[in-house]
This record gives sequence, structure tokens and C-alpha cells, in this order.
Amino acid sequence: MHQDGSPPAPRPGSAVRRIVARLAEVACPPEVRAGNLADELAAEFESLLEVVSPVVRWSVRGGLVAFDQGARLYPRARGRRFAHLADGDADAYFRAVLARRGAGLGTALQRIKGLVVYCYYELPEVKDQLGYRPDAYIAAVSKRRLASYGPQIRAGEAAVLAPGPGGPDARARPDAGKDLP
Repeated sequence: MHQDGSPPAPRPGSAVRRIVARLAEVACPPEVRAGNLADELAAEFESLLEVVSPVVRWSVRGGLVAFDQGARLYPRARGRRFAHLADGDADAYFRAVLARRGAGLGTALQRIKGLVVYCYYELPEVKDQLGYRPDAYIAAVSKRRLASYGPQIRAGEAAVLAPGPGGPDARARPDAGKDLP
């Protein structure tokens, strides 16, 4: 069970994984094909879907399947699904769907593409390639802020954690809030 009481989300089947991996090959930089980044990206995408609401999860999966199956109607696809298209045909179909404006599949695909690309840039290998190492910067800024604002931070923490009206035990007291106007 999740914290909100809903049952755990079913993991996407292998068909959805294949669609996400193929979409990543078309929408992300070519480095996604190196190693098993497509598989790692699909796993990251699954993790992302686990934390969104069931309605969003259902919509994203439905949009992926509609996009995949819709390729069958694309003339260059000759009845094949998106996940089974050659690189050139997959790219052409992807761009054709994105070019459709309005509230249809093109808009949904644009948003799903954003999630897939986000998952790509969250992969540790990609962060390493980009030189994204924020830990040292975060530590330096934290140290500088603590040196500059340490007394104010400690005073604020003490005020919030102190017992009394508005403190952490205020909700537990039966008379909490009665002395407020």
C-alpha cells in the first residue's frame, strides 16, 4: 500500500517498456543507445510512474500505447507498431505526431516525451558524462550560509521546536488554540 492508501501500481508490461525504450532512442541524444541506457531509462521511467497519481499513470501508459499502435496507420510504417519501426520511419512518425497541434495525441506525446527525456538526464551515467556533480557546491553553500546565518537558523529552529502555542506538541494538547483570538 502507498502512503495515500492506494494499492501499489502495477509495473508496466514489457510492451510499454519497449515503447519507452524506442521513444528514448528517437527523442533523446544518440548516447542513449550506448550500453544498456535504454533499459535503465525504462526502469527510471517506471519509478517515475510509481510516484504519480493513478489517473496520470493510466493516462501516460494509455498515451504510449495509442502512440505505438497509431503508427500502424502511418503510411511509411506499413502496418507496423512504433516499437518495431526502422530508425528513419520511427523518427518520421514521431515528428509527424508532434507536428499535430491541438489537444490530441501530439500534445500528449510532447508531455510524455518530456518525461522520457527527464528520465534520461536523471541517469547517473548521463550526469557523469555532463559533469553534473552538485555535492561539492551544495556543501560549500551550506557551510557558507551556516557561517553567515547560523545564529538566526538556530533561533528559528528553537522557536519552532519549543513547547507552547504553535509548537510541535500544540496539536496534542486538548486546549490548543483556545488562547488565540
